[in-house]
Amino acid sequence: MAIETPKKKAAAQNGQFKVNPEINAKLDTFMKEEPGLVQFVKELPREQLERKFLLRKMQDRDQMRTYTEKVKAWLAKPEQADLVKRIKAFISSKMKPEHQEQQLLNRAKTFIHNEGIKLG
Repeated sequence: MAIETPKKKAAAQNGQFKVNPEINAKLDTFMKEEPGLVQFVKELPREQLERKFLLRKMQDRDQMRTYTEKVKAWLAKPEQADLVKRIKAFISSKMKPEHQEQQLLNRAKTFIHNEGIKLG
């Protein structure tokens, strides 16, 4: 079962979870291979499970923020001015400024990924 976001809490409470059969099959296999881990998780108090889940979400968010800051710093370099100009040419000037910035970052991230550029 996929973990639902708070926006879909009502659907989740009604038992309407999204199910990805491939992921479920992989998870079932992993659980069969790791019965000790499964037992450990089953014995964890609910609060600990929630905290471990939320810790992972927090780490994911922090990692994304760190990467976004690296992309911003990379775009701010003078040698990237031409790229920034080309990307901005594709972004609608009718968008709110914060949406324009997000589009710039998204397109820059795609460019970095497609070109295999390593930010470090």
